[in-house]
Amino acid sequence: MGAMSKGYAFGFLIVLLIVLLGLYVAFTGFMSTREALRAQATPVSTGQVGQGTRTITRAAPTPTATIMALPSYIPLITDTVTVAPTLPPTTEPSGTPKPAKPSSTPRPTTPPVKVPTATPVPAFLFRPSGPVRRDDSRPGCCYICGYVRDANGNPLEGVLVQASNQWDTKPPAVTKGGTEKGWYDILIYLDKGTYTVSLVDAAGNQISSQVVVDFDRSVAGWFQVDWKRTY
Repeated sequence: MGAMSKGYAFGFLIVLLIVLLGLYVAFTGFMSTREALRAQATPVSTGQVGQGTRTITRAAPTPTATIMALPSYIPLITDTVTVAPTLPPTTEPSGTPKPAKPSSTPRPTTPPVKVPTATPVPAFLFRPSGPVRRDDSRPGCCYICGYVRDANGNPLEGVLVQASNQWDTKPPAVTKGGTEKGWYDILIYLDKGTYTVSLVDAAGNQISSQVVVDFDRSVAGWFQVDWKRTY
């Protein structure tokens, strides 16, 4: 602001000097014109008539200075500082409140997976005493046969042996007594087929593990499976 005020003062001084110079030029021109008019109006004296006619040489008119009419007041350029009114803070309209985000639904706790315990294999009363073998020494056809013995190897009488396939279940055969004590034989009606053999009690409950017999008449007419009591 101080530099701007100095500039305004300097400009005002220049304008003032121009005005004064114009007034001086105008005044000088006015005085020159007045002197010229006065010289023209002066009469020639009588004594000077006899001396001859003297040509009066008029002085060349002094050029009249052009008077420049300057305005008595030249407005200075000033910077107008407009003070903007302080506006009250604009309050933004509150928008529609956003609904609160629903809290995440807790995931149901996965119950621990219960690993089923292995069902203990029942301790059967009997088990096979050897692999399935064909018996070519017996004539005729077609049977599944064998011996049932106790834990000491003695033949047992009255034990039920059952054979079944996918189509039929044979009635249980009973181990014999006497000279064939512990022996059983089950008549087979098919020339070829797969049978499952096991021991059962009087109620039909299985009391031994199962043995699979692939019966084939072209191989042998008798297939033998022997059993032994476990305890």
